[in-house]
Amino acid sequence: MRRVVLLGLSVLLGSLLLASYVAAPTVRAEDRSACRILVDEGIAAAAAACGGAGADSACYGHAGVVVSSAADSTVLSTVGQIAPLSEIQSLTTSAASLESGDWGIAMLNIQAGLPEGAAGVRGALFGDSVLTSAVRAEAATTQTLTVRTFDDLPVLLRAGASSNFPQVTRMTFKQEGAADGRNAKNTWVRVRLDGMVGWASMNQIRLEGDIESLPILDDRNIAPDFLYTAPMQAMTLSNVPARGKPACAEAASGLLLQRSAESGADPVSLLVNGVELTFLSATLVLRAAPKDHLDVMAIEGVVSVRAFGAEAAIADGEMLQVRLGGADDLTAVAAPKQKTKLPFAAVEGVPMTLMPQALSCLAGVVPTDARVAVRSGPSAKEYTSLFFMQPAQTYTVEGWNADADGNKWWKLRNDNRAENWVEQSAIRVVGACEKVEKVEVGMMAGSGAEGAAGVPGGGGFAPSTRTIWNAEVGVDQLVGTCKLGALNYCAHMVAISPRGSGLTYRGQEITPYNLTRVRENVYVYNGRNGMGNGRISIALTFTSPTSYTLTQTIVFDADPECQHVNVVNATLR
Repeated sequence: MRRVVLLGLSVLLGSLLLASYVAAPTVRAEDRSACRILVDEGIAAAAAACGGAGADSACYGHAGVVVSSAADSTVLSTVGQIAPLSEIQSLTTSAASLESGDWGIAMLNIQAGLPEGAAGVRGALFGDSVLTSAVRAEAATTQTLTVRTFDDLPVLLRAGASSNFPQVTRMTFKQEGAADGRNAKNTWVRVRLDGMVGWASMNQIRLEGDIESLPILDDRNIAPDFLYTAPMQAMTLSNVPARGKPACAEAASGLLLQRSAESGADPVSLLVNGVELTFLSATLVLRAAPKDHLDVMAIEGVVSVRAFGAEAAIADGEMLQVRLGGADDLTAVAAPKQKTKLPFAAVEGVPMTLMPQALSCLAGVVPTDARVAVRSGPSAKEYTSLFFMQPAQTYTVEGWNADADGNKWWKLRNDNRAENWVEQSAIRVVGACEKVEKVEVGMMAGSGAEGAAGVPGGGGFAPSTRTIWNAEVGVDQLVGTCKLGALNYCAHMVAISPRGSGLTYRGQEITPYNLTRVRENVYVYNGRNGMGNGRISIALTFTSPTSYTLTQTIVFDADPECQHVNVVNATLR
């Protein structure tokens, strides 16, 4: 009975997530055409007006942008005007309006503290969105006091100044933390430890110095803002759809970010609504609803998402949510939820062509569309139906061809079958679809992610022969409602061997994992674990020819509401 209830809840939650991206009003055909025109004009205007914006700047891209500035002299009021990010407190963009012709677009170049000349993050704030700087430059120089444990018993650092808050991390014997704030009653202090933040009870620690010298902080604040002090490196996003306006799926709202960096470059880190996002090369879309969730959606690339001491990784076509609340209703108050596939409705209307790096062509349907069959070839008459496209998924297009009547068909990427075709007129598409090449039926596309095929290990830092690595496993972080305790991992050796353009990874478990290459230096696995008693998600990133970082998430069959998350750092033996 319990299994049936859990299945029902899972289906219900999936339906609610999908429904949140479906516009309630029905849009007339003429309104849809007008929306499409408005979107095309807005994207063209923003691209033309903001192409010359430099590092750490914002640009007024299209009608419907309001700026709150720290300096009276900096006001973005006309298309093409540029201002330094350091002088901007907030950017507000407006929802699409057929009456006024507005669809607010503000372009961003965020250097995020990276060296001059290094690839930064390009961004576009669009639609009904507010982006506020959460940078506290003084956080990096705030006076701190040394914190130690009383004895060899660990001290739990919590998500707030109370034992009712969950554990974020722990301080062990002989570790030193740095207290940078206190609660109003002087009973708890906020502690920085290894790049993380948590609250410690004064009854359990030794504090070196006068607690009164520390500033009083919000006793639920665990954002590591001292690490994010460059302009707009820390920010708060809010998306509240305006009521009474016509639905316009072609003109969405949110924050689009993209970074394209060379192999060996430093990853970039941003703090958004208290959630740490780290990536090397990726394109992602963010949306945040007060008292609801921050949605993190990976269009392409791999993104590490960290909140409340737990870390998860998402790759192409995946998303996850982080619950929001706190004093402003917009701060992370829980660990990342389990990742899901990215519904197409979540990316429809995102102005992806504004990004400098061309994206894939993405296809999909929304719940209000008729059922669309995917066939084994480009014809409804000659080829059989394989399956129906699901609204809860986004599909990547890797080629096109036409049927005997001249109708265009898209070939969808699918690891399980060689041929998956769908008629263009039956679906929706976004991205660089005009750049998709024609392919013969039964042949793979000549470009894209398959470009590394035949290169042992896929190129980059990945080994081209069998190698042995020394792996150090971090603390097992428990996320969700857990019946089983934390896992006690120990350091161990790992064997990595090339397998086509992917890798085999063999650690402590008997059965090796076959990792798939998603881009240079990044490999993933999602499926059953080697013991056969749960599901495991692995995201491995080679950071040099002699080092890699791996994030591993396990959900055991016997404890389905609990995630075990840990990070592995390894060096070549």
